[in-house]
Amino acid sequence: MSREDHILKKIWHELNLGLNQGKHPFHIFAVATMNHNSMPDVRNVVLRNVDEKSNSISFHTDKRSKKINQIKNNNDACALFYDHEKKIQLRLYGKIFSNDDINIRQEKWNRSKKMSKLCYLNKYPPGKKIASSKKYLPDDKDLQNLENGIENFSIINIDIKSIDWLSLNHKGHERMIIDFLENSKVNFRWVAP
Repeated sequence: MSREDHILKKIWHELNLGLNQGKHPFHIFAVATMNHNSMPDVRNVVLRNVDEKSNSISFHTDKRSKKINQIKNNNDACALFYDHEKKIQLRLYGKIFSNDDINIRQEKWNRSKKMSKLCYLNKYPPGKKIASSKKYLPDDKDLQNLENGIENFSIINIDIKSIDWLSLNHKGHERMIIDFLENSKVNFRWVAP
């Protein structure tokens, strides 16, 4: 196995660790989209799926959030991961979209923890102006119908087109671009860090 292939294998391994271990540095990552003013809009999200076969990752969001329209208007995105201990940065570039398949949404919803489901019962969409800091919280009667939250639940996928891998080291940084091509082909390019 080439060094480049080994690095790519390690990337997928670390992403899977991030998926399954809440304290792993890749569990929470930043994703950037473009807002209506063509300005970058970045937020932290929780890694919810990693699929090496399709070169994709996913996270969940409230479908009333502004990022849904941003994605519809411009489906280019960048996901940023950083492991402070290992000094590895990943920038995953790709196409982002909302997966509206009700069967997949229902399956993911059913596997979600109660604490996560509560987030989708909020009275107002994310970013809406409210009278006080807790005014968005659901009423007691809403909490009795936890399953209603699926109406606001969305799965966001990023089909990864390239990975910008950066390893920081006092003996010399290393940086490589990994492009995913058609027919499962991969192209590796070493670039100056």
